[in-house]
Amino acid sequence: MTLPWFIPQLRNVEFEDDDDNSVINVIEKSKIGIDISDTKSDISEESTIAIKEYRDEANRPWWKFFDEFEYRYTTTESKKHDWWRWFEKGTSKEEKKLILKLDASLALYAFIGYWIKYVDSANLNNAYVSGLQEGIGMKGNDLINTQVLFTVGQIIFELPWIFLLPRVSLPYALFVCELVWATFTLVTYRAENPATLKAFRFIIGAAEACYFPIIHYSLASFYTATEIGRRGALFYCGQFLGVLTSGLLQAAASKIPNPGDSLSGWQWMFIIDGIISFAVAFLALIMHPGTPLRCYSIWLTDDEIKLARSRMKKNGSDVSPTVKSFFDKGTWKAILSSWHFWLLSICNMFGFNTNSASSGSFSLWLKSLDRFSVARLNNLTTIPPGLGLIWILIVCVGADLTRKRFGFIILSFIMNFIANFILALWHVPETAKWAGYLLAYWSWSQSSVFNPLISDILRHDNNQRAIEWMAIYIIGLQSSAWINRLTFPTVESPRFKKGFSSCAAFSLCFVITVSIIYVFYKRDEKKNALKNGIYIYDSSKGESPPTLEEKLERDSL
Repeated sequence: MTLPWFIPQLRNVEFEDDDDNSVINVIEKSKIGIDISDTKSDISEESTIAIKEYRDEANRPWWKFFDEFEYRYTTTESKKHDWWRWFEKGTSKEEKKLILKLDASLALYAFIGYWIKYVDSANLNNAYVSGLQEGIGMKGNDLINTQVLFTVGQIIFELPWIFLLPRVSLPYALFVCELVWATFTLVTYRAENPATLKAFRFIIGAAEACYFPIIHYSLASFYTATEIGRRGALFYCGQFLGVLTSGLLQAAASKIPNPGDSLSGWQWMFIIDGIISFAVAFLALIMHPGTPLRCYSIWLTDDEIKLARSRMKKNGSDVSPTVKSFFDKGTWKAILSSWHFWLLSICNMFGFNTNSASSGSFSLWLKSLDRFSVARLNNLTTIPPGLGLIWILIVCVGADLTRKRFGFIILSFIMNFIANFILALWHVPETAKWAGYLLAYWSWSQSSVFNPLISDILRHDNNQRAIEWMAIYIIGLQSSAWINRLTFPTVESPRFKKGFSSCAAFSLCFVITVSIIYVFYKRDEKKNALKNGIYIYDSSKGESPPTLEEKLERDSL
């Protein structure tokens, strides 16, 4: 039975044979133990172009250390990059068309999906200061405990995705999970006590668990290292716009007349959010393409799917059609013995605990001033995420256009340190507090640079990337559940001395750790330079470019 065209199906697009006789392929075969003794004599003169550039490290200027793509692109390729261009110089019409299609489907859906996710996540804080607290009898630390249970639901149901991510139909997984979170977002309006609210939020967190990893995994599967930041900016604009929209919706809902025993404004908020969420769930089926290896797109042609695979191969990504066993010993040995698993996990733990905005601290502070109506208060809560949209564009777009991902990540956490340092002092002029709260979204602004950076570091093995990225993400996420509970207890609002102080401290720790990571990153990129066609030698040490025969003989040892 043939399904309608608008129902996505796994596209049966053959993988092209890339087993050519290039120098790079021969070298790689020698490294994994394949006998190349009969291959040397067959290498044609033309195949020597696989080595694109011989580079003498003796002439390397000191500032090249800060060039993140120094060993990724040849000198000629680097000159093709102009920061003001949306597409790299020389990009074909076919590739431009493919990228625009991906922007209009995958990137746009990422934006819409994250928007509704954060409408549904942020609505709790807005509802709390808009009558929910009194309406169901929330007391003490009920707010932070509800937030923690939401995160716990996410953490528990993130775990299966360590295995599932490269193995399941991503559009259908998103569709099913979004239906669940839409249902329980809607029925939250029926919560009559804190226990019921906590149960609903736990289920919503569990259903939302797949969204973030699937989007980051699929973005990193279609976009190259110098393209993904701008798409990540659009993705994270959805998050901040969701927080902003939640405040505006709650402000509007609070004005709905409530005669007798009819619904309150905070209840209307959950109803509206749930209805919108159902619509977005169906967009997952239509707009999310899966990955180039398991593509479900109803918009891409077979040739465009092949082109997507070719682009990622040139990016250095693993585009093997087969997925290794989850229990592959080599994969797990590579993960547990690598620097990136341990350092990136520690770094992510710091990063997850630098954000003070998600605690609802700003809205709680505004409420404590006792000078704003409910509608006015909710409108004011939209200012920090509104400015956050600007912080996102600065960091994500800046990282792409300048090719300085690490630099912009560090910038975001320096700004976040300043924000939380001001709030930790607390006894400052009210204008300074406003500045602290308005700068608080800098911590989130880097996420769509940092997470794709992890995928980029792990690009050489798809199975390892899926497992390790998820493990790093979960380790960071789980830390936020218990650290936020310790540092942002609701009974300490609006002061949160421990919370603001820890956010400032973790920001500094992140900057230090990511600087160490950069040193290891550069070391590994240099080791992999040959895969990118760049042969490194140092004439000051008596080294010189080898002949083809010498190089093959050396790498066959």
